[in-house]
Amino acid sequence: MKKKIYDYALSKGASLVGFAGVEAMDDAPDGFRPLDIMPAAKGIIVLAKIIPKGIMTSGNAVIYTLHVEHLMTQLDTLAYNIALFIEQNGSLAMPIPADDPYFHWEIDRQHGMGLLSHRHAAVKAGLGSLGKNALLITPQYGNRVQLVTVLTDIPFDSPQEIVGLCPTACHRCVDVCPSKAQTGSYFIEQKPCRSHMFTKSDRGHSLYRCWQCRAICPAGQS
Repeated sequence: MKKKIYDYALSKGASLVGFAGVEAMDDAPDGFRPLDIMPAAKGIIVLAKIIPKGIMTSGNAVIYTLHVEHLMTQLDTLAYNIALFIEQNGSLAMPIPADDPYFHWEIDRQHGMGLLSHRHAAVKAGLGSLGKNALLITPQYGNRVQLVTVLTDIPFDSPQEIVGLCPTACHRCVDVCPSKAQTGSYFIEQKPCRSHMFTKSDRGHSLYRCWQCRAICPAGQS
């Protein structure tokens, strides 16, 4: 069944597909583990779609915002289709939102957490490792990926995790951060990041205006 899911996901537009057992995320915070969301879950499927290089190099907030948000919608549709495919083959599946909506919000810290960390699930599923900017780095595409996760009652073995994709001596993302939200600790302080990341057009559209830590990463640029 794993091979069927893999092939189906690629046919539906996934750029990368990874699998892991739910026990691989036992170290997630309480309330954010797969079994907290789906008690019958035994396996995790992580799906990635790539961001084209040209979008990453654009300084235009409209271009970046439109396509990143479009990718989120595509990922939610992809995860939904994967879940249907699994259930049509006799098992149970639950797609997790690629981004919004989510419940956890610490107003003082401006700190939000999704139902499940797709980045950490992707690490456990062998798709890549975290960079100092807290984004997933993949061997194939660097950090030019957006992610979504599907939980299922199909058990999977967890692969060996990939390490070393973020060079210890590289601090480009930390140095370029205009809000100093990064410390190089593979964690982002969301409050200063949010204060700089978003803006509004004259017409009132919400726009991303900063993706420098992602664009400057040398991984996956060749």
